[in-house]
Amino acid sequence: MNELYFGKFVLNLQKQELMFRDENGTTTLRKLSFREASILGLLIEAHGDIVENHILLNEFWEGESIYHLNSLYVFMSRMKRHLSADSSLSIINARGIGYRLVQSKG
Repeated sequence: MNELYFGKFVLNLQKQELMFRDENGTTTLRKLSFREASILGLLIEAHGDIVENHILLNEFWEGESIYHLNSLYVFMSRMKRHLSADSSLSIINARGIGYRLVQSKG
């Protein structure tokens, strides 16, 4: 599946694009890096379950060094910023374990 729908966003994995549509129908398109799109895709496909740090680190950085863990923190911070346009979505850090994408019912 190339497109993943969540909240007010559509993630196109093949094109590495994140599309946001606001209440007025205005569409914003953001180009993502391969890692950004892939990590976000994993979070979406986990359906609110935690994606563990070691899975992300081994998949995208080929190891669990502190340097790679810091890179993961930076990527997650960037993802949180990208998703901030939809207040119903948030990326939650399960400290020391991993991350999960949640959508509030509001």
